[in-house]
Amino acid sequence: MKYGKKKIKYNNGGLVARKEFKGIGSIEGNVSGNQNYMRSSVAATVRKGDTSATASLFKDNKGNKRNIFSFEKQLPNNSSVGLKIKKSPELTYHKKLGGGFNLNVKANPKGGEMRISKPL
Repeated sequence: MKYGKKKIKYNNGGLVARKEFKGIGSIEGNVSGNQNYMRSSVAATVRKGDTSATASLFKDNKGNKRNIFSFEKQLPNNSSVGLKIKKSPELTYHKKLGGGFNLNVKANPKGGEMRISKPL
C-alpha cells in the first residue's frame, strides 16, 4: 500500500505534522505555545467517495478541552452538507452560487445564521 508524503512545517513556535493516506484519509497534529500558553490538537479524517468523517481533539494548559466529530457530504451541484457533533451540535450547508458567490447556512440549538459572500 502506498502512503502519501509526510508534511511538517514550523510556525510561531509551533509544529504542524500531517500524514496523508492516499485515497483513504489523513492524520494531522499541531503543537504550539510559549512560556505562558501551550496548546495541542490532533485530527483524523477518513474519506470514502464524496463523504468524509473527522474526529478532532484539542487541549491547552488552561484546562480547555474540545472533542468534535464531523461528517461532510459533497453534493453534485457544487454544494455540501455537514454535521458537527460537539457540545452544541451544528448542521451546515454550503453552496457555490453563480458569479463567484458562496452561500453558507448554519443551524444549532441556539439559533442559526446565513451568509452570502464573495472572495476578493
